[in-house]
Amino acid sequence: MVTRMRLLGIKDLAKRWSYTRQGVHQKQKQDDTFPKPIAKINEGRIQVFLKKDIVEYEKKHKELTDENYKQWHQVKWCYSKKQ
Repeated sequence: MVTRMRLLGIKDLAKRWSYTRQGVHQKQKQDDTFPKPIAKINEGRIQVFLKKDIVEYEKKHKELTDENYKQWHQVKWCYSKKQ
């Protein structure tokens, strides 16, 4: 039996989370728990992630997939930065 690896790039993550590509890169830089790419191709410009790693990450970060939680999380984050 052949198992297939499902792979995602930054553009896939941006679409999946309704983020910009820059927003995904920013989250990647700011969060030490962000999944590590399994490969970098095209002279390091394109990062490739295992879908199973991304799904596990999403389970711990509701703001990525739940639009209502995302709005609450953004408001909370904005107010916490002002204080």
